[in-house]
Amino acid sequence: MNKFLMTVFLLISSQLVFAHSLKLKVALSPAGSFEAENAKLRGNIKVEGEKYSAEELWLKVDDFKTGIDLRDEHFKKHLGLEKTPKITLKKIVAENAQGTGLLSVNGVEKNIHFSLKKISDKKLQANFTVKNSDFKLPSANYMGVGVEDDVVVEAVIDL
Repeated sequence: MNKFLMTVFLLISSQLVFAHSLKLKVALSPAGSFEAENAKLRGNIKVEGEKYSAEELWLKVDDFKTGIDLRDEHFKKHLGLEKTPKITLKKIVAENAQGTGLLSVNGVEKNIHFSLKKISDKKLQANFTVKNSDFKLPSANYMGVGVEDDVVVEAVIDL
């Protein structure tokens, strides 16, 4: 009987979405930029036709990679790794290419709005912009190069 229930659960779960990756596009001042990627965005999204919802998506700050080890270390400290090791997006609802959710970074929660588009039969892409200052992140400056306040977020979700 347990195997039967597990099979039913797996069939029902196949209608859920696993969010595969998240990319942060960070602009630098006076010039330049970098991207921080996290391929371990976790959580399930319920799909009902063209409507999408989720209780929570989350990732570990420690899983971000920028391509340079020292920058990874500084980036993770900047995001408050020791105080809040997870970033979460809760109460997600999306329809008609728009969505909302409650983003928690550095222990601060803010409502966000995002655009959503289907990039293939098996993938969705969500995009939004956040401000570091909204999440009480400290200003970042290393050897005269600082981080701009706006950060562009892109999530790719496999269906």
